[in-house]
Amino acid sequence: MKKKLALLSVLPALLLSSCSFLDIFNSNSDEKTVGVYVLDLIAYDDNPQLSEAKVANLDLRFKNGEKYIPYLRLEQYASIYDKFFQEGVTSKVTTNGFISQWTIEKNGEMYFVAAISPLEKTVIRAGDISNVLRTGEGGITPPLDVLGYGVQSNQTYEQLGENNYSTFTYKDCDFGYIRSGTDIYFPLGLLDLSFCESSGLYVTYNYKNLYASTSADDFGDLAFKDGFSYTSVDDQMAKAVGYTAMPDYLINYNASAFLYVMQNFYGLRKYHAIENMKEFYKKNGLYDKFYSGVASTRGYAFSEAVNLFDDNHTGIVRVNSAWGENTRAPYAKGIVARNKLEERLTTLRKEKYQGTSLIEPAEGDIRYSDDVKTAMFFFDSFKYGTYDEVFNKNGTIKSDAYEYDTFFLFQKTLKEISNHSSVENVIIDVSLNGGGTLGVLIKLLPLLSKNNSSSINFYEDSDEMVFTYSSASDINGDGFYNEKDAYGNKFNFYILTSDCSFSCGNAFPCYAQEMGVKIIGETSGGGECAVAIHYLPNSQYVYHSSNLHLGSYNKSAKTFKGFEDGATPDIPLTDGTPMCTVDDDGNPTYHIPGGFYDVNSLNEKIIEYANK
Repeated sequence: MKKKLALLSVLPALLLSSCSFLDIFNSNSDEKTVGVYVLDLIAYDDNPQLSEAKVANLDLRFKNGEKYIPYLRLEQYASIYDKFFQEGVTSKVTTNGFISQWTIEKNGEMYFVAAISPLEKTVIRAGDISNVLRTGEGGITPPLDVLGYGVQSNQTYEQLGENNYSTFTYKDCDFGYIRSGTDIYFPLGLLDLSFCESSGLYVTYNYKNLYASTSADDFGDLAFKDGFSYTSVDDQMAKAVGYTAMPDYLINYNASAFLYVMQNFYGLRKYHAIENMKEFYKKNGLYDKFYSGVASTRGYAFSEAVNLFDDNHTGIVRVNSAWGENTRAPYAKGIVARNKLEERLTTLRKEKYQGTSLIEPAEGDIRYSDDVKTAMFFFDSFKYGTYDEVFNKNGTIKSDAYEYDTFFLFQKTLKEISNHSSVENVIIDVSLNGGGTLGVLIKLLPLLSKNNSSSINFYEDSDEMVFTYSSASDINGDGFYNEKDAYGNKFNFYILTSDCSFSCGNAFPCYAQEMGVKIIGETSGGGECAVAIHYLPNSQYVYHSSNLHLGSYNKSAKTFKGFEDGATPDIPLTDGTPMCTVDDDGNPTYHIPGGFYDVNSLNEKIIEYANK
């Protein structure tokens, strides 16, 4: 979930004033006209024709001898969005001296403002482009109709720092610029990396065309017809370079792009007490390897540079082998241990839930203790269905909506448990829940409360702003948001956690614990940051913890504490030893307590806890 903000940001006078430096004319560049294609326009076609995705032609600049790095004016980059703005939106780019400024307004209200100074090597940004982009037909992304169903939410925000804008520096990066008359041309990588998080649109140059998409994880592989033959973004890139060695200027450019991302957009940099990523990577012996002339060395170094954070939200997820940078470093021990634990717990849970049945256990399957005082069910992700998966044509809810949407899974499961009048305790098993959609988390938390009310807090690290979402849910579908929709007065809720409870699977027990719900099991696995993606210029993309943190906000003290350290169990099932450890070769040792998934054993633990 992105922050939703409409504001007029006052940017520093330094960046918005004219510059006193000499006006340099840089004529050492060539111009080339390329097509701009937004692949979302053909992504769902059965026989996609590339021509159907074309939105414009742009004249790009290239420094002499550097044919793989396109430079364009901020105005040209901004024009890629023109086709997808909502009604009433105006986008304007102005240049004053060496400063380029971009503003986006809707009906006279400022929604986004940014400025770039190539001399200060600084990008300043406020607001979100995504707030003014169309969804659904004619837009870039589909509407989230189902996600908003059954929930009322209210957003407030509070500025903790002095500035209500984000400042990103590229002083440690080899990003140049071209000056031609009054025009300033920036490398595409700098522009895309600076704004893709704000818009959700990723733009890359594959040495033939400019391609854009909101689906960074797969658009390089999207097959389409270019003329009579099928190809893809990455196939075209590989064909263009012919598997030759990457030139030095492109090696520097790509390494700079990676450093820019990790310095400015890696959300756990401060958690790890890292002031400067360049110095951090030098200390860890990786910096020089980013610039190696050996492709496998570079690929390994980039992979190791993210793996060493031992963060399941962070990794080099995909590479384009055009330049041979597809060598991967091994995962860090924590990730390996979590993966091994997930495999083992999956087997143990299946054995306990399935018993002698031939039917595979499924999300929402309920197990009752022998005394029918405790019920237990699991779900492994926070998901929402498409409109067609959830609703019939007449607008009624489908009987199998729960298979696609966690909100309806809770509706069905809690209603069924309520039919057993003896049930006092409900254990919600998120021990294998690796996360999902934050909007679903917002819908589920009120159901555990006594008054159908909950709130979650985001902290945007880059502009020091806290966002609080207060919500209520309508789980019985009567159109009212009241205590009848909540189950906190009917049941004592417990949440079963493990180190595999990650991301939303970690935030859920953390927020629930603040509401009075008890946690049972092992400390949850962290993952406090929302996920971001940055698509590097050579078509490899970095999936990483973003600057948007989930955590607890103390309004009176104006302090925010993230959930990276997980929820500590009220009823621990371990002695503090991790349930899985691995040696240097990745071989696991398990310390899983007996009865971890046994509802009767857990029922006894709950009774002992209640009688203390």
